[in-house]
Amino acid sequence: MSEETESKVTIEEREDGPLVIKNLPLLENSDGSEVPKRPVMALCRCGASKRKPFCDGSHMAIEFKSAPEDVSDRDKVYTYEGKDLTVYYNKVLCSHAAECSTGLKSVFDPARKPWVDPDLGSVDEVKKIVADCPSGALRFSEPDGPETHLESDDCYIRIEKNGPYHVCNVEIENVRWAKGASQKKFVLCRCGKSGNKPFCDGAHYDVKWKDDETG
Repeated sequence: MSEETESKVTIEEREDGPLVIKNLPLLENSDGSEVPKRPVMALCRCGASKRKPFCDGSHMAIEFKSAPEDVSDRDKVYTYEGKDLTVYYNKVLCSHAAECSTGLKSVFDPARKPWVDPDLGSVDEVKKIVADCPSGALRFSEPDGPETHLESDDCYIRIEKNGPYHVCNVEIENVRWAKGASQKKFVLCRCGKSGNKPFCDGAHYDVKWKDDETG
């Protein structure tokens, strides 16, 4: 085995079990504090561990199932055309982080139909929101340009309070990618309720899941 392979940063999805993370440079809480880590870590994704974010075997006690549901009916990309910018959105990827509606409500307003109007903000403002979206649910294109995610070069996993894992530049293999998904930034389910496992689909928000729940 080469040194490059040994040091590769990866996520392994264990069937009906945790997420096994190897060689991660940074694991941090949503407040920016660093979580002590090891070269190989098992992170809870069933929602029941008593020592979150780490797995304590609770997935076996609650008979957690990691198989995703059929989300093909929700796996759709919606297009919102503006004069200088077009925004693309896939609901099945959205984790309800609300970076868009809190950061630029003039453009992203869930109470309005259509809920996205690119012409109500500047190009730079919309691009910032796309960059801030942790799930990759949002993309954009400029006239005659490609559909684009704005992605960081950093490598980390960030734990959202009462929400999913925000993953940046960590490889995960053998998963089904939704339409328009970014393979460099995405969110992984931590509550065990997502229909799009291992990815988060916002179910934690719908069921009001909390970090301190243990089963």
